[in-house]
Amino acid sequence: MRALLLCPLAAILTAQAPPASMPTLKWHGSVWASAVTQDRETRDGSLVFRPLEAGQSQFSLDGLMLGVDAAFAQGWSAKATLLAGNTGKTIQTATGDTGTIAAVEAMLVWTGAEDTLRIGRMITFIGMEYLDGAQNLTASRGLLFTYSDPFGQVGVNWHHAFSPVWSADLWAFNGEDRLKDNNHGKTVGLGLTWNPRGQADDYLSVHAYRGPEQDGLGPAANTGAEGRVRERMCLMGQAVWGASTLQGEVSLGQEAFAAGSMLGNTGPQTARWRGFGLILKRDLGRGISLVARAERLADDHGVRLALDPTIRASLGLDAGGTAYAGLAGADLVARSLSLGVEKKHGPAFARIELRQDRLNRDLKDAQGGSFREGLSATVSLGAGF
Repeated sequence: MRALLLCPLAAILTAQAPPASMPTLKWHGSVWASAVTQDRETRDGSLVFRPLEAGQSQFSLDGLMLGVDAAFAQGWSAKATLLAGNTGKTIQTATGDTGTIAAVEAMLVWTGAEDTLRIGRMITFIGMEYLDGAQNLTASRGLLFTYSDPFGQVGVNWHHAFSPVWSADLWAFNGEDRLKDNNHGKTVGLGLTWNPRGQADDYLSVHAYRGPEQDGLGPAANTGAEGRVRERMCLMGQAVWGASTLQGEVSLGQEAFAAGSMLGNTGPQTARWRGFGLILKRDLGRGISLVARAERLADDHGVRLALDPTIRASLGLDAGGTAYAGLAGADLVARSLSLGVEKKHGPAFARIELRQDRLNRDLKDAQGGSFREGLSATVSLGAGF
């Protein structure tokens, strides 16, 4: 009899109890695709100066990004973003993994009145271009995004706002584009950002990273990794006035290499690179904009530009069965100019761009002919949601 009385009472209490708190979900994403043609045919079919692209005269799915933000109580939230397509495949290769889907964001976030703490995998904070192609102003990826700037990191970020105008960042992570350590150290970083009048669209930010870096993973890890320190500084900013938007970046870096890593020199080497770029967008009205970009990247030993298979072959870095990191005294200088038109219709966009790239060194095309510059045309379609 007692059990029969308790059952209805339990049902009543359960019905009156407040429901468990459920997180608030917010979905976001984007998709973009492009077709590229170039006046240079390479031996391996890649696009010279643009190795991140799918290839010559191909229409490819560059990226399909889907993410979710889950907001919990007391300032806590979680953020996860998957990136598929050719860009996702590129990121997986850079981190030493396979496949075409990369978890570019997977982190726990705490947000306070003046502080934000991020723990997990996050997209890099440096550069004037976004990993999300739908957020970019240009149709193609620039020299600095391709050869100089990292994609992301796994670690901890602490952001503190001193005021609506000044803020600072502190990082500790596993290394650039690394899901896990391939050495015994961490890369650390500092950042300082100025937002004039407290406007998020107008900013000037300087970030500096330093830490042990190496390319090999697992059994292929380099034994001298702890001495191979990479240091970089990036100054970037954006100004919006009226119908015009100006973005800029100055990137400086150096990396210590062990003896025997460089072709042409048997001793230890420090490779340095310096780059800068500007992007200007002018809104003409009715969703139509003109976009121009100019970039320059100087690479003393070619360690950054060697990402391009055609440039790597011209330096002879794989000759004799040994894969060298660069060529001592290569003194490479790459330049790029592009001019494009964008038409937006709500969240969708269409971009057309003409681009010229040039290197101060002879390269070889598929027929063995010499050249130093390439002209390419890009059509990019996409949308953000």
